[in-house]
Amino acid sequence: MKENIIQLITAFLGSAGFALVFNIRNSLVFMVSVGGFFSWGLFLIFQSITANYFVASFAASAFAALYGEVMARVNKTPASVFFIPGVVSLIPGGDLFYTMSYALKSDWDSFRHYSSLTVQYALGIACGISMAWALWYMLQKFITSHKPSENFNV
Repeated sequence: MKENIIQLITAFLGSAGFALVFNIRNSLVFMVSVGGFFSWGLFLIFQSITANYFVASFAASAFAALYGEVMARVNKTPASVFFIPGVVSLIPGGDLFYTMSYALKSDWDSFRHYSSLTVQYALGIACGISMAWALWYMLQKFITSHKPSENFNV
């Protein structure tokens, strides 16, 4: 439990750090960091439920994409301002490092294990983002196509 709290705090701080690196307005840094916090929190929840990196990455990145879209509308800011720092905490840096390290050491069993994890993370992130954005844009099309017409003849 203590480890999860530390991970959530570091996800929050890491997202804040990326927000500062990207020169995001100071008034938005907290909301950007909250997105990273909840993205990693969802990852931890789904990882504990399913023990599947793909599913956990999928759910967390889908949340990050939807969070970015909603917060962009609320704050009249591009969605990437919220999305990119929010998804940074999901990038499998450690597993990618071990994949490359074991490849250089010719430890092919460990390489296969870590490369499999890295691919699961990457596919989960990519599929989650794609699915969330596809659903978001379909919802936007549906809403705009079903607005009452202002130019009608009586």
